Amino acid sequence: GDSMSAVDVLVPCYNYGRYLEQSVGSILGQDGVEVRVLIIDDCSSDDTPVVGQRLAAADKRVEFRRHEKNRGHIATYNEGLLEWASAGYCMLLSADDALAPGALARATRLMDQNPEVGMTYGMALVMVDDDATGPDGGAASDEHKVVSGVKFLEHGFENANPVPTPSAVVRTSVQKRLGGYQPDYPHAGDLEMWMRFATEGSIGVVRAVQAWYRWHTSNMSHQYYGQLASDLRELGEVGKEVPRRCGDRFPQTGAWRKRFARSLSRRAVASASSAFNGGRMDECRARLEFACELWPGVRSSGAWWRLAAKRLAGQSLWRALRPAVNRLRGVPVEESGGRPRLWRGLKMGWWPE
Repeated sequence: GDSMSAVDVLVPCYNYGRYLEQSVGSILGQDGVEVRVLIIDDCSSDDTPVVGQRLAAADKRVEFRRHEKNRGHIATYNEGLLEWASAGYCMLLSADDALAPGALARATRLMDQNPEVGMTYGMALVMVDDDATGPDGGAASDEHKVVSGVKFLEHGFENANPVPTPSAVVRTSVQKRLGGYQPDYPHAGDLEMWMRFATEGSIGVVRAVQAWYRWHTSNMSHQYYGQLASDLRELGEVGKEVPRRCGDRFPQTGAWRKRFARSLSRRAVASASSAFNGGRMDECRARLEFACELWPGVRSSGAWWRLAAKRLAGQSLWRALRPAVNRLRGVPVEESGGRPRLWRGLKMGWWPE
């Protein structure tokens, strides 16, 4: 009969011992695939080694490794994906995220049937802080699509990252051929990696919820407002990297890069606006400068003028006006402070129409 597909799952863990059992449990419970799990503890100072060793002792499919010195996430990812993984498929699952039931069977079935697909992703639901995984969002749907590399790249350049990281499953042979994550991109490295896969083949998309992705309130506004200036700068570099790597194969990269610069520029203005709201004026100015550097035309955008009006009104007047302005614009009240309510259960991931 036909054998089950095998998936090697790397679980990098740095001070997330309290989530580790839930994360590993969500992998071991996957139906229809053979899994192996490698937990790499990047020299955590919490109870990660205790939990990791216990999980490895309880199930022979789990291995545990601990770094004596902290090596950082990029080196940890590359160690697992390039040196340890040997099954037909592999993936990274951060210790604070979790897989939805049936996720790996859906992803591997798509790739078994479509040999030109090097990577598959699906939708993910947001958990906040210490939430347990929620309902799976009716995940039984088997609907899926195969998107050409060109279409995926085009979308990536317009909208930045379409892929929720804990939902991405890749063909191990392709991962090894493409090489590892780049140390120059500690924040935008996954987008650069997905774009690398898209330059080499098609991308599979599963409509079902494939994973839960955990947001920590401590850095939530950072995640929500589309990154800090340094991350935006990194994304800008990624936008140049892809054309450098394969410009001859995709003549449209020049046009894509222009669009990418514009979309990043708009995000830099949004991020400047949130810095202004938080009273961080130097940061606000720096992000506006960066926005102009990316795309001088951003000065004629509505967002730029709205922020200019706010800066003119000044901090204290704007604080008084903001609730009324937000009501007029229909911005939900939760945005002022109770954000987690708004974002819990938010669905992430691009389903190509």
